Amino acid sequence: MKTFLQNESGAVTIDWVSLTAGILVLGIMLVWGIFNAGVAPLVGTVNGELEAVTIDIPLNPTPNLNP
Repeated sequence: MKTFLQNESGAVTIDWVSLTAGILVLGIMLVWGIFNAGVAPLVGTVNGELEAVTIDIPLNPTPNLNP
């Protein structure tokens, strides 16, 4: 048991796992913050503008027979 407790070969793995998890959490928080603060309102504005656009297309257009 004493040898097992003194063995530190797995400690590096724990360091890398915790460092990687921290980087992933920060990345997710950054993307979430950017999307909610900047992109979401822009998407809402563009969507509102596109919904307000009307296009008048006649259902039965008359053909132009004059060449």
